[in-house]
Amino acid sequence: MPAIRKAGEIPAQNFDQCHDGVGTLFCRSLLDGQGARTIEFMHHDVIPAGVTIGNHPHDWSEEVYYLVSGRGILTYDGADYQMEPGDLSLCTPGHNHGFRAETECLLIVVGAKVNG
Repeated sequence: MPAIRKAGEIPAQNFDQCHDGVGTLFCRSLLDGQGARTIEFMHHDVIPAGVTIGNHPHDWSEEVYYLVSGRGILTYDGADYQMEPGDLSLCTPGHNHGFRAETECLLIVVGAKVNG
């Protein structure tokens, strides 16, 4: 991997029904385990209002949601939490989570391997 990846060189892709969610989000895959030992991916997601990332478990990995802009609802182990810019959630093995955008959101998602 080069020392820097320029945002304009990373194409956005449509993700329909992410984790069986509703609607389409737009994802730039900033990192897909390219040389990283523990990071599986890093995504820059634009999520229109009303679009969801379906609730899904993390059995052998962990995942960070960092909300850059917008407002949404994080569902974590069945409970709902309001997320606003600057809020972060870490989903560790044995837990589950999902997300619903109330307004258009910019969400950074980082997935990491957990050593057994």
